[in-house]
This record gives sequence, structure tokens and C-alpha cells, in this order.
Amino acid sequence: MSVIEVFGLIGGLLVLGFLADFLFKKTYFPDILILLALGFLIGPVLKWVDPAQIAPFSQLIASLALVVIVFNAGVELEFARVISSAPRTLILVFLGVSFSMVAVAAPAYYLLGWKLMDSILLGTIVGGTSSAIVMPLMSRARVPEQVSTLLYLESVFNSPVIIVIALVLLESIVAGEAGISLSTVGVGIVTQFLLGLSVGIIAGLFWLWILTLLQNEDYNDIVTLAIVFLLYYAVEQINGSGVIAALVFGLILGNGVAAGKMLKLKCTAEATGIMKKFTAEIYFFIKTFFFIYLGLIISFKDPMLVILGVVFSLILVLARYFAVLLTSIGNHPLFSHRGILATMLARGESAAVLVQIVIAAGIINAAVYPDMVMSIIITTVIISALSVLIYGRNTDEEAT
Repeated sequence: MSVIEVFGLIGGLLVLGFLADFLFKKTYFPDILILLALGFLIGPVLKWVDPAQIAPFSQLIASLALVVIVFNAGVELEFARVISSAPRTLILVFLGVSFSMVAVAAPAYYLLGWKLMDSILLGTIVGGTSSAIVMPLMSRARVPEQVSTLLYLESVFNSPVIIVIALVLLESIVAGEAGISLSTVGVGIVTQFLLGLSVGIIAGLFWLWILTLLQNEDYNDIVTLAIVFLLYYAVEQINGSGVIAALVFGLILGNGVAAGKMLKLKCTAEATGIMKKFTAEIYFFIKTFFFIYLGLIISFKDPMLVILGVVFSLILVLARYFAVLLTSIGNHPLFSHRGILATMLARGESAAVLVQIVIAAGIINAAVYPDMVMSIIITTVIISALSVLIYGRNTDEEAT
């Protein structure tokens, strides 16, 4: 493919990505499915692009997508929503991720004969929901604000949780620590969380002060994105979670005025509308090419892996239903909308990114992950889209 053809391909894909996003906002059809289909079409079907030429950059693409996704999620969050819904959100995140991990890890261990750590890793990768799918879908559903807020916050917070857990597990597997205890893994997870959280808070507050000096500068949004990448690098260098640091950094920047009042700071600023728009556009660019890339590497050569993905998806629905029931105890609005809470389980960016990192790590069963996890992503996205059609059509009285 010539340089001119590459430019034409990139331009065409971006236009199609925009149309997919536009269609998602106007209808219930998820853009992720369109992007995956585009990648599959120009790769395995038409063979316009050879996935092998892009493979060396897969981990870079995955890591870049990871940082931009969580930072953008943090910038878009509001302190008021986080604080008011924090208790129920944390319960649902903990139960949802835990039950999902067990629901997938147990069959992988006992039925497929995988090793314990590998089984838990698979369960972790598909253990969290996608904010990029959940948020737009819930904006179309007629449900109480408490329900939509809970689902959105859950999708934002469980992404870094499963990412940190999965990366710690993967490091242990790659290191060949077959006898490593789960308690050791737990200590590693907590350590990464605390380092990422503390550095993210300090960096966020410091950058708020810097933004007060750069408010009239034209490129403060670009510099801020550069700081996000530097922050991710620095935290990862000290064995912390760069993902958590990026999320917290974005959360503080998106709520700079509120954070300043809480800490009684005399001078503060926050991410402006222009900065948020810039971040959202970078996110759109990365998301478009990342999911098209995933479509390129889909083979679906083994029908059994696709079937397993569908089966795992149905098991995840059942596991999530019990997590929702426990979360809804004592709250009538949540309990009465348990149907949409249980079926809004779309997997997306985090699972897809982690699959690429697993493939790059070259662990046992790495070749199995793409088709199986892609099948789970596609199935759960379809279930979530249908969920809005089935459960999200309440009357105005029922939705209040």
C-alpha cells in the first residue's frame, strides 16, 4: 500500500468512525460493532490491510488507548455524582467484578483445564463493563437518574480495577511464579492502587495550580495531555498503577473548582470546555482506530471459541444478576430496575486492550484470547443494546 493510499484509508476510516458514532447517538446500534466489522472487512475479508504489518505496534496502540480512555473518563466525571453514589457504586464494582471473575475462571479451570492464574486472568479481563458503551446507551433509556448514574460510575471505576488486577496477574504468570499465592498478588494490587492514587492526587492538585498560570495560553490542553503521558510513565516506573493515576488526575482536573473549595485553595482552575472537547476528540481518534485494528486481527477460525464466548456471556449475565440483587438491598428504585442493571454488562475497551497486552506477553493460551474475548465483547454489547429496548422504555412516571 502506497503512502497516498494510506492517507486515503485513514481519512475514509475516520469518516466512517464519525458516522458510526453518529448512528450510535441517534439509534441503539453500538458503534463498536460497526468499527469491528470495518476492521474485519478491510483485513480478513478484502485483505486491504495486513494485520502482520501492524502487529509490532499492537502493545503501543493498546497502552495509548488505555491511558486516553481512563483520563477522558475522569475528566467527564462530576464530584457530586461520585460522592452521592459512591457507596452503592463501590458495592456494585466489587461484587460485579468478583462474581464475573469467578463465573468465568471456574469453568476455565475445572472444565477447560487451564491453570488457576490463567483462569483468573481470563475472568478478570472480561470482568468489567465499558463506559464507552454503557453511557451512550443509558442516555437513551428512560430510567431514574440514580440507575443511570450507578451504571455509568460503575463502568468508569471498574475499568482501572480490572486493568490493575489483570496486569499484576500477567506479570506473575510471565515471571513463571507458578506457586505464587493469591495474597501476594493482592498485596501487589493494593500497592499499585495506593501509589497510583497518591501520585495522581498530588500531580492533579499541582497541575491545577499550573493551569491558573496557563489559562490564557492557547495550547494548555496539549500540554495537559503530555503531562498525562509523563505521569503514566513516572508512576509505572515506580511500580504503581499509571491507569489509576491517569483516572485520578483527570477527575481532579475536571472538578478543579470543587476540589479547590474542598481543600480551601485560594487559586484554582479546572479543565475548560475546550480542553474537555480536545480530550474527547483524542479519545474518538484512538477508539476508532483501536477497534478497527481489533477487527483486523479477528479470525474466528475456531467456532468452538466463539461458542465458548457466547456461553461465557450468558454466565456473566447470571453472575451479574446476583451482584445487582445484593447491591439493590434496601433501595426500591434500584431493585425495581434490576432487569436493566443486570443486562447492562457490555464489555469493551478494557477487555480489548488487555487482550493485546496478553498476546504481546506470549503466555500459554494467548492465541485463544482474541476470538474468545471478541465473542464475549460482541455478545455482551448486543445484550446491552437489547436491554435498553426491553427495559429502557418505561413511562415517565415509572422512570421517576
